[in-house]
Amino acid sequence: MTARSAGLGALIVAVVLVGLNLRAPIVGIAPLIPALSADLGLAPTTAGLLTSLPLLCFALVSPLVAPLARRLGPDGALLMGLGLLAVATVFRPWGSGLVLLAGTALVGVAVTVGNVVVPVIVRRDAGTRAPMVMAISTSAYGAGQGLTAAAAVPVADEIGWRGAMTFLAVPIVIALAVWLMRLRAARGGPVIVPAAGVPRGAVWRQVDAWWLALFFGMQATLFYSASTWLPTQLAQEASTGEELAGTALSIFHLMGITGTLAVPAVMRLLRGGVRAGIAFGALWSLFFAGLALAPELWPIWVVVGGFTQGAGIGLGLTLIAMRPVDADYGRDLSAMVQTAGYALAAAGPVLLGWVHEASGSWALVAWLCAGGGAVMCVAAPRAGAARPIGAPAGR
Repeated sequence: MTARSAGLGALIVAVVLVGLNLRAPIVGIAPLIPALSADLGLAPTTAGLLTSLPLLCFALVSPLVAPLARRLGPDGALLMGLGLLAVATVFRPWGSGLVLLAGTALVGVAVTVGNVVVPVIVRRDAGTRAPMVMAISTSAYGAGQGLTAAAAVPVADEIGWRGAMTFLAVPIVIALAVWLMRLRAARGGPVIVPAAGVPRGAVWRQVDAWWLALFFGMQATLFYSASTWLPTQLAQEASTGEELAGTALSIFHLMGITGTLAVPAVMRLLRGGVRAGIAFGALWSLFFAGLALAPELWPIWVVVGGFTQGAGIGLGLTLIAMRPVDADYGRDLSAMVQTAGYALAAAGPVLLGWVHEASGSWALVAWLCAGGGAVMCVAAPRAGAARPIGAPAGR
């Protein structure tokens, strides 16, 4: 084995360990919402904040991560983020509902650091293999989510929901140790500097960037809304019981691995991101319409939705990375899309929790989400267009 291949292998192991923890502390607790809500007296709208608060942090904190990475280096920033994530995960269950929400917000801040700097590290260290490494890293999100969702209720049955949530810190500590070794082996890294000749904030004035943000944000909205409320909906509408509903959520997340890895092949088959985006938006609509019309067929819908959520996030990140840009809008485009997209996604679980609380209908919630899939179909032609962002309209 050459030094280069050994280094690439070590990088893959490291980003997989981090990827396992970049979504699990947020969406993996969904099966525990009925238990913790009953214990802490949380209304559905308030419980929805357990998912929405981190998304709001994604939107608000993303622009602040670049200065942190300039000061500490990308590896140092990630190390700090993982440390904060471990501490917040350990302490957030051990208090009132307010403490739980505050700890969840800190989880969101910590995960935001990983969202922003992991792609920077992969581009720096993986070279021409960066797309492959990013696909593997993104697939680890689904693995972490799925394993956490599957284990949540059984572990909670043994040690309580507080212990189950605290247990999520174990894989975070392992990832932290690996990145500490990387930091000691090679401190620092390339300095992230603003692109010369491109005014700060210029990408926010690009219409196609907003279409891409809408596509990315609606995908995130549907994913986090499903992750938050799917177990509760299945337990009530399909009479699955809490443990089987948690298993369904686990399948939903694990199927995302297949969807993420399928994105390159689907893009080749459909000749680009536009048709792929329309296809994935339509599949989202099918998933939610199926839950509304025939919840008893939930195993079929969970497989469809799981594949779609993995494919959707994979396509969204691929469009950000591959979209042609004039000058050097690349990093600014990524920050803008994540900021605007996650701001949209943050409202989803809370709004849908309020809709259900007000109407008592999960079918209405599902139909609203099916409409979100239609919005993705409308946004896809501009989000996945080949025309460079920043180019003249006729180009």
